[in-house]
Order: sequence, then C-alpha cells, then structure tokens
Amino acid sequence: MRWIQDFISKKEKNKQKYYTEIGWIEVSPNAIASIASMATIQSYGVVGMAARNIADGISELLRLEEVNRGVDVEIDENGIKINLYIIVAYGVRIPEVAHNIMERVKWNLEKVTGLSVKEINVNVWGIRLQEEKEPFPWEEI
Repeated sequence: MRWIQDFISKKEKNKQKYYTEIGWIEVSPNAIASIASMATIQSYGVVGMAARNIADGISELLRLEEVNRGVDVEIDENGIKINLYIIVAYGVRIPEVAHNIMERVKWNLEKVTGLSVKEINVNVWGIRLQEEKEPFPWEEI
C-alpha cells in the first residue's frame, strides 16, 4: 500500500490518520495499545502487565483481557510515544528484558501499522516468581 500523506488532524490528536489513494486509514490509540501489550507479554522475562494507576505501592498483575491498561499511548506530529508498565520474573536481567521489549514492540508496531515510533519507555513496577503463563486463545490445541 502506498501512503500519500501522513496526517494528524488538529481536532483529533488522539488518532493517527493516513490518506491513501482510495481513502483514509485511522489507527486508534486502543489498537496501538493492543499491539504493544501483546508484543510485551510474549517477551521473555515478562510475567505480565501492571495497571498504570498503581495505588499504595502494590502492583496489580492484569489478566489477559485487561493488558491494555498497562500501556499508555501518546500521539503527536513526531510519532508515537509508548509507556509500558510491566511485572518481570525474578532472576532476569531487567535491562536486557526491557531492551528486548523495546525492540519487539517497535518492530511490531512499525510492521503492522506503518506508523513511526519515536519513544518506548518500559516501567518495571514489580518482580514476581515466573508462573506458567496463560495460553493465548490462538495457541490452544
């Protein structure tokens, strides 16, 4: 698909729009958060996503249906900024896990949406023992 114009509406800065030869394509922050959260929870060393609005210093491990709550998406003229809130497994090297998540999320977002990712921040809000991960619906036999 050939992009003609990269455009963000001044009235709707919370959405990324592209104009193609045959019409508009609009990618919502919720769609971007879904892609980012799925790429994150599939990464090595990640136990799960944490809620952004942590209270009382207790990190809440989100269920698979709620993982978007662990992602904050900001869109502006320069691209997308993503903040991820994660819980990692005990014993992993946090800098390596965070770097791998950044690379994986950036690659997935750019591949799937064609959007420019300008910044990805990984916030480790908890450490837990690695438990058996819940299988994704498409992985069940």
